[in-house]
Amino acid sequence: MEGQRVDKLNSTLEEIKSTVGEQDSKKMELDKCKRIIQKLSSFSTDCEECYRHFIDLEAHIEHLMDKKDSLVEDDFKHHKQKIGDIRSHLQKQHKLVPSGYYMSIYMSLGISLGVVLGLLIFDNIGLGLPFGISIGLAIGVGVDEDAKKKGLTL
Repeated sequence: MEGQRVDKLNSTLEEIKSTVGEQDSKKMELDKCKRIIQKLSSFSTDCEECYRHFIDLEAHIEHLMDKKDSLVEDDFKHHKQKIGDIRSHLQKQHKLVPSGYYMSIYMSLGISLGVVLGLLIFDNIGLGLPFGISIGLAIGVGVDEDAKKKGLTL
């Protein structure tokens, strides 16, 4: 039964996406919304709050479907707020991270390490910076891929 509800929500989102256009679809983050629906449905058996979020999101998507031809800026704002609340719950309670999260963290650490190494070892920031960026990027992408394999990304 839960799979049928998820499939219905995904098809509804596809219909909304085709109606509102590409630019508004990106503004509403409908692709991310699909991933959030999948995660909510997988956690809804164990987490009461995920189940409530799933029911609330289902009603919200039905509301968007009813107004798909006449969506206004307030609807976009409300949708982004609702998705943000759900994403916040999933990140805090279920330890999920957005895609590219670790890459950005390790790349910034690599930049700072590259500056330090560039000044200490090479006596030139320009040589240490690309070295630090590449190491941080490699480590971050590896950790992101590991999180993706474990199903911990949104």
